[in-house]
Amino acid sequence: MTSQTFSFRHYLATIGSSNFSMGVHTILFPWLIIGVLEQSPSRLGLAQMALLLPNLLFILPGGVVSDGRHRGTWLSLLYALYMLPVGLLFLAVATDQLSFSVMLLFAISFGTISAFVQPARESLLGYADQSLMHQAVAKVVAVQFVAQSVGFFFAGQIENVGVLPLLALQVCMFAFSAWCIRQCHPLMKSTPEATNEAVIKPRNPLAELRKGFNLFAENRALLHLIFLVFATGFLAFGVYLVGMPLIAKQGYGGGPQLYAGLQITFTLGIVSANLGVMKRAKMFKRPGRLMIISFLWRGSLVGIVAFIPSLWVLFPVVYVWGFFSGLSMTLGRTILHNQVPHALRSRAASVYQLSLFGGAPLGAWASGVAIQAVGLSVTFITIASLTLVVSLVAALRSPLWALATQEPAD
Repeated sequence: MTSQTFSFRHYLATIGSSNFSMGVHTILFPWLIIGVLEQSPSRLGLAQMALLLPNLLFILPGGVVSDGRHRGTWLSLLYALYMLPVGLLFLAVATDQLSFSVMLLFAISFGTISAFVQPARESLLGYADQSLMHQAVAKVVAVQFVAQSVGFFFAGQIENVGVLPLLALQVCMFAFSAWCIRQCHPLMKSTPEATNEAVIKPRNPLAELRKGFNLFAENRALLHLIFLVFATGFLAFGVYLVGMPLIAKQGYGGGPQLYAGLQITFTLGIVSANLGVMKRAKMFKRPGRLMIISFLWRGSLVGIVAFIPSLWVLFPVVYVWGFFSGLSMTLGRTILHNQVPHALRSRAASVYQLSLFGGAPLGAWASGVAIQAVGLSVTFITIASLTLVVSLVAALRSPLWALATQEPAD
């Protein structure tokens, strides 16, 4: 028996159960704010910012802490910790003490745990059979989509089943995730190596980040990539997280079921893009140009949603919106992979993630304030116009437009 064991079956079970819970969370969190507490759009934006901000603050410490620990044990603890903020919501609802302050406390604690889970969970997949990595990634994407969609569907029934059963189900699924991830990568005691699981010498996060920024400052294509990623977080993610639940509620007079349907459609678009890129990656000769075009298309789609079209138009628009979002994210990672030497990719990826997570919480807050001030349609049209301006400037001035696919840097 090797000193490092990895059960891909239990890893998939963890992905499934945890993403089911995340699917429930995605629908339940904004709906508790605007549907149950009947808070304003600006407060929804503030709550989404509180949920996203920990990713910006803790993504670097999260990776460093994960590197120095046994990942199975560490992830098991983190998934168990998820039960605390969800349990807090359960108690608040059960005792009729739910308030906006409770939702903010939940958002901060839940977001902080997520910031530590993400780097550890992604690194654990590296223990899978490298010769079958493409199949492994495809299975993970498929399980993630199906589990999230089931979670969306269940949460969409909040008006029929109530809040408490959904929160109780979340607690159970996070407990199951904690057990599964421990079985996926147990701490072995049969060999000396097992107690020293590839411990990496702790790095200075600030020093790593500084080196990453220097790398981008020396490469104009990478620097423009970071600007575009920040714009994506600010203009695309922010308006989606705040605007879509409000569109469902105010624009169409719908409930959580409609919002859940939109989330499933958007996620299906993302998965379609990822699978398409995996099959036709060699066809993308100009990834930067395609990324800019994808950004432009998303802005155009936001403009269509601004006019509150019929549901027969809205759902295809949201699917294409998700498709171009998934395509843009994949192309961004591809450019990063091609432009950065292997030894520097971890610090470059840190700057990339910081740009995305820096734009998203600011965009969520700004979208909430704008929607409350001028309304949904004007805000969406403004976002679409700003996206058009950024796209045109990038097409005319950015080296990304002419950037050609090349062999990954060594």
